[in-house]
Amino acid sequence: MSRPAAWRAAAVRHRLGLLLAAVGSGLLLDAAFAPLSWWWAAPLGVAGLVTVLYGRRVRAGVVLGLAHGLGFFTPLLHFTAVSMGNVVGWLAVTVVESLYLAVLGGAWAVAQRLVPGPGARWRGPAARAVCFPVLWVAVEEVRSSWPWGGLPFGRLAFAMADAPVLPLASLAGSTGLGLLVALTGAVLAEGIRALRDGRRAMTLVCATAACALTVSPALVGLPERAEDGTIRVAAVQGNVAGDAQDAYSRALEVTRNHVLATVELAASGSATGVDLVIWPENAADRDPRQDRVTAVLVERAAQAVGVPVLVGAIAFADRPEGMSGVTGRVRYNDMVVWTPGSGAGQVYTKHRPVAFGEFVPLRRLIRAVSGQVDRIGSDLLPGSGGHTLTVRTRDGRDVPLAVGICFEVAYDDVLRAGVRQGGEVIVVPTNNASFIGSSEAAQQLAQGRVQAVTHGRAVVQVSTVGVTAVISPRGVVTQEARPYTRAYLVADVPLRRGLSVADRLGPWPARVVLAAATILVLAGAVPTLAGAVPVRAGAVPARANRPTRA
Repeated sequence: MSRPAAWRAAAVRHRLGLLLAAVGSGLLLDAAFAPLSWWWAAPLGVAGLVTVLYGRRVRAGVVLGLAHGLGFFTPLLHFTAVSMGNVVGWLAVTVVESLYLAVLGGAWAVAQRLVPGPGARWRGPAARAVCFPVLWVAVEEVRSSWPWGGLPFGRLAFAMADAPVLPLASLAGSTGLGLLVALTGAVLAEGIRALRDGRRAMTLVCATAACALTVSPALVGLPERAEDGTIRVAAVQGNVAGDAQDAYSRALEVTRNHVLATVELAASGSATGVDLVIWPENAADRDPRQDRVTAVLVERAAQAVGVPVLVGAIAFADRPEGMSGVTGRVRYNDMVVWTPGSGAGQVYTKHRPVAFGEFVPLRRLIRAVSGQVDRIGSDLLPGSGGHTLTVRTRDGRDVPLAVGICFEVAYDDVLRAGVRQGGEVIVVPTNNASFIGSSEAAQQLAQGRVQAVTHGRAVVQVSTVGVTAVISPRGVVTQEARPYTRAYLVADVPLRRGLSVADRLGPWPARVVLAAATILVLAGAVPTLAGAVPVRAGAVPARANRPTRA
């Protein structure tokens, strides 16, 4: 083989190795999330991506970022294939989410141009370790909110439910917690590079820093004490027999399941002293405010326990006048306070419906590509009311509850709104019946645990099929029902009024990160825009040491 051919073969092997390493680091990152929940794999996965992106040009950064994203999101979002019954939606959402990490790879290639060269022995690694996490979290913030509400699944913070770093969420929310995990990964990457280059002092510094970043947040104190007494709640999991779609197509079957579970609760004696019974999202397969038979069933359950029941129901309505992009009838996802003897009262309407899961943007355009869009016959519209529901306890107290339905548990701002409006407990009704056999419910439980710490509130997550659980303000699961069974949980839940630091800061950590990331990328792009020759990060330009001609 000629020397040029050998060089080309070596280059191909090198590029293939980088691609495999990028995919492998994505798979390692996925292992940090349910079902494996190896939280320590998250910083290692980030470290792997930082390592393969070191010194790459923009095109290579984009390709390697995309490969990492495919390795990460393909298994993480497999639950979308389970819910749809085919791989079309799964592949589509995986590719779209992976494109965000492709942007990250390209942005980091640009930002690396600001990093000091080899002569700056300490400043170069320090700059890389600080700048990369800013870009990572900025991309997380964008993909978790845009477009059409975004998709927060896969945020680094949601892999930390069992990690010693979890208490940091009470100070800076998911943004700050994710930033710490990404920083730890970037520091590990610098340590690995230093070890490879024989720089023992730098290796020791990086290892020490990574350990300190992982352990020190455990020193943050987390509140758990009730500030306004307690409320005794019962979470009812009615279960769905067989295929979820078949169960919901059989009129009132799901409703009857939850009525039976509630009646069993009352008959068992466990309902003694209960102030509130919580049913999950879609527990009433017909709206009890519109359907008389459903109303009778819900009233029967409420009378059996003698206290209000939170009932999940879908309300249908005509398309709002003047609303473009929405055709035919529309839906609203509601939680209704049903008081025995009085019927329906306060309503919370879901504020953040899921694109392509509950409504279809660009329906006409996408229908030309796939008829799967018509599986969602009517679009779910966002609610515009408050984020809390108020229930009256047996002893006459009015207790406000912060509510987030299903995927809303993954949005800091939705739950923050409820807490800032006075919610003393967070209630998360959800319907996981479409995701049976997948990791979605376990991922959602981890999100609830992180949110409990973020907002300093107990969380009651109630599912049709599981996971139904009670979570303390410290993020600890205190009770959990066995999935795919008819069951109920009864717990005395602490009521808290104080706001965590994270809730006081609100969206500002995210805004600061986004601003810093924008500055990094723009500043790194200046040499290219000015016509300078881009070089690999830390490298000396080829002509720098050449003598100039007279």
